[in-house]
Amino acid sequence: MYGLVNRAIEDLVVSIAGAETWKRIRAEAGVEDLQLLDTTNYSDDITYRLVASASEVLELSAEDVLHAFGRHWVLYTGREGWANLFAASGDDFVDFLRNLDEMHSRVNTAMPDGRMPEFTLLAEEGRHVLEYRSDREGLAPMVVGILSGLAEQFGESWSIEHVGLREEHGFDRFHLTRVALPHSGELHDAA
Repeated sequence: MYGLVNRAIEDLVVSIAGAETWKRIRAEAGVEDLQLLDTTNYSDDITYRLVASASEVLELSAEDVLHAFGRHWVLYTGREGWANLFAASGDDFVDFLRNLDEMHSRVNTAMPDGRMPEFTLLAEEGRHVLEYRSDREGLAPMVVGILSGLAEQFGESWSIEHVGLREEHGFDRFHLTRVALPHSGELHDAA
């Protein structure tokens, strides 16, 4: 994965637990001397080791770390110069999801060694279904976090349920149902 991903993990850990905790996580992952550059492509193993170390040091499950990272990723990339790309990808949560693959194609021009995931958004009665395909294993909790963060970015509230596992279908499947915002009192349908 590109260094941008690992730097976002660093940003998350430092923001919630401080720089010393990040140093400890890097040391336990065996990458304390590695300089992480945003546009350098690193072995996926480094990212997985950082998540495993963060899980141990922060005393959270790997799923919780990945979920928190997913939510943080949306904010981090917006701050790090990708906000225009996000803005050009949709005016609301559903529109953005429809354009994810196109956005990833544009990112791939800047980061040609990236192995971008693929997303398919389907409409079902009363909800949307998102299919997530990636050659990387175990990242579904991060996708849930990203989806939660995106919904927040658009000021929308969505129920996100991971219902289909990659091991069963060859891809992860999520049910997305729009729910009432706490202050509105009115329900919005997902269609």
